[in-house]
Amino acid sequence: MFCLAGTVKGLLGMGLPLVAIALMSIAVEPKAAVPLVLVSGLVLNLVQFLQMGGVREIARRYSVLALAAAVSVWGGTELLFAVDQQIIEILLGIIVCGYVVINVIRIPPALPRVWEARLAIPVGLLLGVLQGATGSLAAPLAAWWQVLGLKKDEFVQASGYVLFIIVVPWAVSLVAKGAVTWELAAISAGLLIPAGLGMFVGSRIRVRVPEERYRNLILALLFLAGLGLFIKGLAM
Repeated sequence: MFCLAGTVKGLLGMGLPLVAIALMSIAVEPKAAVPLVLVSGLVLNLVQFLQMGGVREIARRYSVLALAAAVSVWGGTELLFAVDQQIIEILLGIIVCGYVVINVIRIPPALPRVWEARLAIPVGLLLGVLQGATGSLAAPLAAWWQVLGLKKDEFVQASGYVLFIIVVPWAVSLVAKGAVTWELAAISAGLLIPAGLGMFVGSRIRVRVPEERYRNLILALLFLAGLGLFIKGLAM
């Protein structure tokens, strides 16, 4: 499960919490699955950001967006524990399926650069709420990157930077809510191994194998998982 999630992250630059939480939430409540992705998200996002060049430029361009999300993630975490789990599962299913649709239709870049700075704060606030409430903001973040027209390498590196900045306060908010015990933290740390191996495999595939073929398979699996969550939420 975490190996598959890591592979998606290595291939697409994001999606580890999306895949892992979606698959785990079929068997357990989302709020029980969310803490298990913390360590993997923190470490692998930092590695993803640092392993490419142009670190300062990425940080300069996307820090406002990331910091806005870091502030609003607290509100999203409150929603995670205040809103009925049926609503969370339906929302998560929609987000997963939306992520697939975004990747299939490939939204063309249409936003002038000047609007990127103007919209950084509101977009960041929305992303933070979604991260806190569902454990994943891959779908809207992917949409935003595509609207900005990011190339593959910048897409991957920018995702790592923004997600790393968000995961830190997200983890603190979960600890404050009592959702993370020492036992869960140890399990989360152990899951870093399969997630890291999966990310390595995914990154190798991204470089050496035609991305489109493998990407379509992953998207199909994601869509089925998201549809399953949506149906499960409606049936509760």
